[in-house]
Amino acid sequence: MAARPNVLWLMCDQLSCSVLAPYDGWYHVETPSIERLAREGTVLNQCYTPSPVCVPARFAALTGIYPHRSGCVSNRTPLPLRFRTAAHEFSRRGYVTGSIGKLHPVDAQTHGFDVLVDFGHYFDYLGPQTGVFGKAMGATDAGCGVPWVDTYTGGKNPWKGAALAPGLPQVLQEEDHPDSFFAREAIRFLRQYGSGAGQEQAPFFLFVSFLRPHRPFAPPQRYAERYPPESITLPPPPVGYDPGKVPAQARHREIGGAFTPEGDALAREWVAGYCGNVAHVDDCVGQVLAALDELHLTEETLVIFMSDHGDMLYDHGLVAKFTFFDASCRVPCILCWPGHIDAGVHKTEIVDLTDLLPTSLEAVGATIPADLDGCSFWGAISGTGGQPKEYILSALALDTSRPMYMLRTGRWKYNRYVAGEAELYDMEEDPAELNNLAWDLARQALCQELSTRMDALIGAEAARCQQERQPLPWAAPLPR
Repeated sequence: MAARPNVLWLMCDQLSCSVLAPYDGWYHVETPSIERLAREGTVLNQCYTPSPVCVPARFAALTGIYPHRSGCVSNRTPLPLRFRTAAHEFSRRGYVTGSIGKLHPVDAQTHGFDVLVDFGHYFDYLGPQTGVFGKAMGATDAGCGVPWVDTYTGGKNPWKGAALAPGLPQVLQEEDHPDSFFAREAIRFLRQYGSGAGQEQAPFFLFVSFLRPHRPFAPPQRYAERYPPESITLPPPPVGYDPGKVPAQARHREIGGAFTPEGDALAREWVAGYCGNVAHVDDCVGQVLAALDELHLTEETLVIFMSDHGDMLYDHGLVAKFTFFDASCRVPCILCWPGHIDAGVHKTEIVDLTDLLPTSLEAVGATIPADLDGCSFWGAISGTGGQPKEYILSALALDTSRPMYMLRTGRWKYNRYVAGEAELYDMEEDPAELNNLAWDLARQALCQELSTRMDALIGAEAARCQQERQPLPWAAPLPR
């Protein structure tokens, strides 16, 4: 075994626990590659995103720092250059670093990676077919990879306002879909920079970030055919749920006519395309894992599989992300390293994506920077001990400069919105989040206690801005 292990992060975009067998998901999707990782590794049952939005979630994972501290709070706010990422941390320890796939940087920074392949390179590969993909992404959907176009054309997206032709992505061959391209590029990185058995090469840190199951919900044909809308069984309507007690900001992604025949039909269309995307990205994950096996790198590599956020998938009648419900904020996270991590184990400790960097550093024997928000849970995974995290924090500031926050403790989830509205859920007694206890007069003292703790965690300046409804400033420079 190599003296210093390789580290491979595999990230999906908008992957929900609701479709994964290791998480007892409602929807039954064939995911043999993800299930292999669960059999051979440890599943974290209570992992959360620091933000149910692509850019801040990704950079919270890569920096170990919460969005409200870094200032990267939305898909339009780039990570300030002064913040170090996992690429910097591993590079200075002698690792070759690579980012393959959707980094979604919102600017031209490489953020410390030695090798970087993003959507711009994919567009180069597509050549004349780029327009086919661009139209399939949607007229204004920057989350799908079009930020490259929006950023470098001054917002003059050539496909903005374009009518979408049915079945456009199917015009592309399977090998030309973005995740197929990213899987091949990841394998090329492994072949070029993988240490191999007995070789004296530098170890690698590789971040492979797939687009799917994020929109467009148009997987290659063979995956789409597995999950026609009529085959989708939707979860039953929630019993005892009172949407009148839920702030409007938590319900703004509700499907029209939710839990009516019309709404159910729309939901089946969404879920069917989503499930096809999941099956495709699982196959791409499997290709990367097979390359590890072929190159004899599996036992020398810590693999962490995760998603940046989830998808509501008709939970509470909602779709997409942008909420603090578990379907949106709770994410799959599986760690696998044969001989070092127990196989087939499920852990219930509460963690979030900021914890992945310190955990990875401790796993390879590296010192953890003192100024991270994340905490290593390597002791809980490896059996060497360690205290579980007492809380996790998540922030949402998409299309607004006034963030909303979620505080999750072992039992409680407390959400606070900019209009002063709140949610309180007892996650032990009400894991489906149907009864908003913030309306209960007997719980007001608890709400105040959790709100005070939230302010202390966010920081005095951020709390002041929340109270005065002012934009949240970027954090002050951190000592390095």
